[in-house]
Amino acid sequence: MSRILGLGALGVTAASTLAVYQTRFVSRIHQASSCQMSRLEDLPSRETIVDSLKTEKQFDVLVIGGGSAGAGVALDAQTRGLKTAMVEYGDYCSGTSSKSSKLLHGGVKYLETALKEMDYEQYKIVQEGLNERINVMKAAPFLWWQSVYYWGGVKVYDFLAGKGILKPSKFVSKEEALEICPTIKKEGLRGAMLYYDGQQNDARLVLVVALTAIRYGAKCVNHTECISLLKDSDGKVNGAVVKDHVTGETYKINAKVVVNATGPYNDHIRKMADEKRKPMILGSSGIHLTVAKYFCPGNTGLINPKSSDGRVIFAFPWEDVTIVGTTDDPAEASHSPTVTEKEIQYILDEMNRSFEKEFQIKREDVISAWSGIQTMDKVVEVNKLEEAKPCATRGMKFEGGHEYTPMLYRIISRKYGLEESVATHLCQTYGDKVYEVLKLCKSTGKKFPAIGHRLHPDFPFLEAEVRYAVKEYARIPADILARRTRLSLLDARAARQVLPRVVSIMAEELEWSPEEQKRHYEEGLKFLKVEMGVCNLGKGKEDTFELNNAEKTAIYNIFKKVDREKRGYFSGADLKVFLNKQKKSANVHQDILDDVILEANDGNKYISPGDLHKIYLDIKNGSFKGRRLVDHLGEVKWE
Repeated sequence: MSRILGLGALGVTAASTLAVYQTRFVSRIHQASSCQMSRLEDLPSRETIVDSLKTEKQFDVLVIGGGSAGAGVALDAQTRGLKTAMVEYGDYCSGTSSKSSKLLHGGVKYLETALKEMDYEQYKIVQEGLNERINVMKAAPFLWWQSVYYWGGVKVYDFLAGKGILKPSKFVSKEEALEICPTIKKEGLRGAMLYYDGQQNDARLVLVVALTAIRYGAKCVNHTECISLLKDSDGKVNGAVVKDHVTGETYKINAKVVVNATGPYNDHIRKMADEKRKPMILGSSGIHLTVAKYFCPGNTGLINPKSSDGRVIFAFPWEDVTIVGTTDDPAEASHSPTVTEKEIQYILDEMNRSFEKEFQIKREDVISAWSGIQTMDKVVEVNKLEEAKPCATRGMKFEGGHEYTPMLYRIISRKYGLEESVATHLCQTYGDKVYEVLKLCKSTGKKFPAIGHRLHPDFPFLEAEVRYAVKEYARIPADILARRTRLSLLDARAARQVLPRVVSIMAEELEWSPEEQKRHYEEGLKFLKVEMGVCNLGKGKEDTFELNNAEKTAIYNIFKKVDREKRGYFSGADLKVFLNKQKKSANVHQDILDDVILEANDGNKYISPGDLHKIYLDIKNGSFKGRRLVDHLGEVKWE
């Protein structure tokens, strides 16, 4: 079971941590959906959906916004028997909904307020949130891990959450806490609380909800902007004028009710209806960083519920990396939110307060960064539609969840000759739709793996997934890199490396001209630079940082201190003498230092000035090789 280790509750300790042990969520029998509508066997093409939006005389409901709220409203409305349309400015879940902390919690923040202020309305929010969490986890069981998270009042949270889904919280001793999470500071540690919550692939969840709505007949389209609202003679909103960013075409959609589900852009749509309306949305940015998995060893994580300014800072494992976050600063709504160096450094400084010195996160450890504008929106009250049936989504299985079983990955691994990590990824992403992806895989020409070419050697994502993503309405490289594979969140540099191949495959599927390929490549590169927030993405594979004269001098000075015999190279023995003289790492054995040099210098046991310059240069450009040697020798300040 997944575990959350929280320190700091009830005066237990001055620090606070969160430990997470992940496992797959196993579906249990639950109430069947009351929906009697048939589902489409095949997903209609995007062009077919657009034609329906143009020609339908009037929809019952038009939803503007294709994030978590919009997709949910579209599915609910369509399965109530209402003719439903939905338009999304970017890709499904391209905004705040895909830039979350990846936890599906029941609202522990509201529970804290409810307990402190005896606020019954806040209590009801938590109760409703926990009920919905159970429903969603059962609707798409292949998308879920069980995770842990800490907060005050966790036992009340356990009571509201009910039994049978996640384990209850418990107190653990200092010794148990350090065993679970050995990276945390020992000073002031007296014990910890374990608390369980849901962890999920946020972008995929929203996408499967939208796809489920489409299967039931909803007309949903992405990359389509609402540019104005239609009104009848009485001034009542009855539709919208939209622009298709794929084709450039503009057309009208008529509807009895228009639902504004645009999150931080809510005021923008409201002013289309009435320019005199005052703003009601106060946006705030939530910044998240991606660092290497080893910062959460043994599937453990940390949480600091009381940072220096009272905000919550956390780190926990997700998809073989560690997510660190988050800030809560005022922000204007933007379709391309950026992350500043000040925000990155704030998160690192605050998170490192909970780590032992040797486990501190450094700036060069950040491999991706992203931001989402979060909001609290007022529920939109719409006209009552008499033809609407009762809600049918409770108990409904989402796209990919109908025939899914926890052992599906083993079945396809043996049947198709797939690597287990690839098979696991495919099943956890597509559920029972994994067979549709496998149909698009090409032979590797090897005995094993027999099929499936990886996009990047370090990640389980396949080229066939790009082709399948196009069938699921992906239309630009960012749709693939950020939401279908999540590669840009996991490692923006790796995403940069596969960008040309992604563009090439999409060009084959969508019949792009050479000019269109170039434009999409440049837009994809801009997306990685602006929204993923990683310096040194470069313009191409050959573009890297170089060492300036000051850095070269600093590195050579380090070399001279180690090469005391002035032989023009140094060995593990020389490094040992240097460390003893510096009174640094004096207890490190000789054989370990020999191994440090062999690892840093491609198997060579001697390091020359040129070798050392190359090692530091590689570190500057994001490499991890040679990191142990640099830790012993000392950092160089990059300019």
